[in-house]
Amino acid sequence: MSFVIFDLGGTNLRIGVSRDGSKVDDMKSVPTPPKFEDGVNTIDSVGKELLGGNTATAVAGGIGWSLDQSRSSIFNSTKKNLMDWSGKPLRDELAARFKAPATLYNDVALVGLGEAHSGAGKGSSILAYVTVSTGVNGVRIVDGKIDRATYGFETGKQIISAGKLEDLVSGTAVTKKFGIHPKDLDSLDERNKLGDLLAEGLFNTILHWSPDTIVLGGSMIIGKNPIPIPRVMESLARIQTIYPTTPRIVMAALGDNGGLEGARVLATMR
Repeated sequence: MSFVIFDLGGTNLRIGVSRDGSKVDDMKSVPTPPKFEDGVNTIDSVGKELLGGNTATAVAGGIGWSLDQSRSSIFNSTKKNLMDWSGKPLRDELAARFKAPATLYNDVALVGLGEAHSGAGKGSSILAYVTVSTGVNGVRIVDGKIDRATYGFETGKQIISAGKLEDLVSGTAVTKKFGIHPKDLDSLDERNKLGDLLAEGLFNTILHWSPDTIVLGGSMIIGKNPIPIPRVMESLARIQTIYPTTPRIVMAALGDNGGLEGARVLATMR
C-alpha cells in the first residue's frame, strides 16, 4: 500500500508519500501554482515521481481554505492570487489522476490530527488543537478522529471581551496594531497581554469542547518572540473555575510536518 499526501497552502504546496501508512517517507515542497490545472498537474507529477512506479492506495490532503460540505472543492479562497482554485473539483480530479479514493480536509484539522497521533497530543482522548498564526483556528479530535461538524470549526471568530479572538492575538492583528512583523515584537509585557486574551479564548474552548489536552501551534506560539505559554496557563488558571482540573496545555511538536502527518493518518482511515 502507498499513499499520496499533500498540504496545500497559499505560498507552498508540500507533497509526500507514505509507502506503508506508518510514516511520511518522502516529501517535496514547491511554490503553490496560482492556476488550478497547474496545481493538479503538480500534485499528479510529483506524487507519481515520489511513488516510484507504485500505485496509490489513497490520496489525502489539507487545504488552507474553506471546503464545501462534501469536501470536494474549495469554495472560499481568501488569497486573491489563488482564486482560480475556488469551485474546482479538486478531489474528483485527484481521484481520477491516481485512480484511487481522494479525501480533502481543512489544513488546521489535519495538523490537529497529526498532533493527536504523532505529536504533542499523542495519547489524548479528547484533544483541542489551536493554531495562532496569520489567523486563528482550531479543531476537536475525539478518539483519534476529527470531530464531526456541519460546516467546520472557526474558533478564531469567537467573540471575547475585547472583540474577535482572531482580531486580537493573530500575527495579522499584531502587525496591524504595532506596525511590525510579529517576530519583532520583543516586548514581553505586550506578549503577556496577548497571552491573557488567548486564555479567554481557550476558556471558551474548554467549556465547549471539554478536552483533556490543548495543543497550541502556529507561528505566534512556536516562532520568535512567541505568546508565552506559561502566561497563558497562569491566566487560564485564574478564570477556569468551572471544572476541578484544567486541561494540560502543550506546544505543538510536529512543526511544518503537521499537515502531512495528518494527511497520512487521514489517508489510512478506510
